[in-house]
Amino acid sequence: MSALREALLFLVSTIFDLYLFLLIVRVLLAYAGANYFDPFTQFIVRCTDFAVKPLRRIIPNVRGIELSTLVLMLGIEFVKYLLITTLSSSSLTMLGLFIIAFADLLKIILLAMFYAIIAQVVLSWIQPGSPLNSILYKINAPIMRPIQRICPVVGGFDISPIPAMILLQVLIIIIVNPLMAVGLGVALG
Repeated sequence: MSALREALLFLVSTIFDLYLFLLIVRVLLAYAGANYFDPFTQFIVRCTDFAVKPLRRIIPNVRGIELSTLVLMLGIEFVKYLLITTLSSSSLTMLGLFIIAFADLLKIILLAMFYAIIAQVVLSWIQPGSPLNSILYKINAPIMRPIQRICPVVGGFDISPIPAMILLQVLIIIIVNPLMAVGLGVALG
């Protein structure tokens, strides 16, 4: 029975995380001002519009940030952890689950930024003229620009992605992990 429960936990976590990944990509594409008619953007929009559109009627976008999608992501995170708690036969408080869901959402956003930096670096080596490269540049700009002002170009190479990725990992360690611990403490009562 424990193997079946473990398989169900894996499936629930994986399915929710895959959809959350699509939603975070949508948020990042909207923030970067990606071309709406690009096939990649169209794919993301088609996969997520059915869930985002009803919320957008209530929660508008603010300065290019899709608040409705972020609220949806938080709700999905909460449902994911509620299902995981139920399948694990645990009893956790709702406030604790909400804090855990918020912390996990923050972690997903920071990891998406981390992987966007890696994708931009790899794509700049393989296919520098790619349209996706400009989108990744816009997504990464809030993190990369301040670091690029401090880090010089060394031997023709921009080394700013290294401190940027280190910074994102440090943020996970000093913000997300303690928040997750607080959520677990509150959840367990």
